Amino acid sequence: MSDWLDRILYGLFPGRCILCTATTDRHLDLCLACERDLPRLSHPCWQCGLPSEQEICETCRQTMPPFSHCFSAFEYAAPIDMLIHQFKNQHKILTGKVLASVLGRFYVQEHLVLPDQWLPVPLHKQRLKSRGFNQALEIAEVLADMTQIPVHARLCRRIKNTQDQKTLSATQRIRNMKKVFTIDNELDGESIGIVDDVVTTTATVSALSHLLLDHGAGDVQVVCLARTAIGKL
Repeated sequence: MSDWLDRILYGLFPGRCILCTATTDRHLDLCLACERDLPRLSHPCWQCGLPSEQEICETCRQTMPPFSHCFSAFEYAAPIDMLIHQFKNQHKILTGKVLASVLGRFYVQEHLVLPDQWLPVPLHKQRLKSRGFNQALEIAEVLADMTQIPVHARLCRRIKNTQDQKTLSATQRIRNMKKVFTIDNELDGESIGIVDDVVTTTATVSALSHLLLDHGAGDVQVVCLARTAIGKL
């Protein structure tokens, strides 16, 4: 959309904050005060994204994850947990787009080396039918617009309709993700940015990372709206 048309539309329909509902006075439906109050993880480990006193945490030093980096915009805490719930389960796509825009801005500011492609974590066709959309794809499309990096949504498919990860322990999540994904096209050293809404134990993104690396990816990184500190592999 051209700048002049964007300005006209904003003048006619000014942005309103998704949290406090006040007019935002910016081209984002999130006011600056509410954005500043959103929870961010302090001093995250470069690889797993969890809080750490070192650039690479001790757990990652002992057992390296298959992905080279995990970046999140926020900690999965109030009100981010509520906003993501609204996005995924109440079909508030605008809320997800707003959060993805903030994620994209943080990501671009903090990274010099970007991936070659964005890959939203695939949903099984039954889950996609019941939800009506893939939240990871919605986030990836915002990132693509902001970075001019293409989304390759059909690179992988989810062939196993797994039990909801939220109900499982870390060990059960790992077992739950075995042989979940399949890849349709071989890669030739490309760097892939996996996109998801929330990363908890990394079971899903690790399974996908192993698959991508086994089929020719040169590097895999993970980008998500929120990271939990419940546990990791």
